[in-house]
Amino acid sequence: MKTLIKNSLLLGTIASFALLSCDNRTAEEKWEAQIRAFFYEYKDDSQSYVPLRFYKVDAAFLNNQQTVQTALLVLQDTTRQRVKQLHLTNLSDKVESISAFTQPFQIDRLDDYLKLRASAEGELRRKQKSYSESYQLVLAKEELAIETLGKLLSQFNLSIYSIDFENQPIIYFHEYRINGEDMSAVFELDRENGRVVSFREVS
Repeated sequence: MKTLIKNSLLLGTIASFALLSCDNRTAEEKWEAQIRAFFYEYKDDSQSYVPLRFYKVDAAFLNNQQTVQTALLVLQDTTRQRVKQLHLTNLSDKVESISAFTQPFQIDRLDDYLKLRASAEGELRRKQKSYSESYQLVLAKEELAIETLGKLLSQFNLSIYSIDFENQPIIYFHEYRINGEDMSAVFELDRENGRVVSFREVS
């Protein structure tokens, strides 16, 4: 009986210790902690480091950027014009795959858009020797929008041709203060162990 009680107490102690030692932080809190630890470990002036804001760079973060919203609206409108061109040149069978982009779409579908756009434009080029001035203007606006998105995404180590928030490293945009100066940086963290794999200050 005494042995049973002893064992029960021992198991209870172990269980309590296990519960207390569990890390109940969210994934975001763990990633942010790794970023803070990076400063304390690798920065000479870490004593003056003050974390201000952390932003996980994902589809939601990017879709909330006004630059992204404006550019995607241009691409959406361009698709409507492209669909008209496909109908006018008897390429209606090519419309179905690209017509989804006449409706609002998210930044993480941009790489799909670019593939379908290239295919549709290839078909149109084979059918038409030249485009109307109005359609050329539409295409010029589209190119500018794509260039704008490319520049913005590259700031966060992302490519317009391959956007995958599920399998790529976790990306954070971090604003902080060192020696009284406000600064910001982009961090990439390993998805498995949460360690910082790259760091780049943003001017």
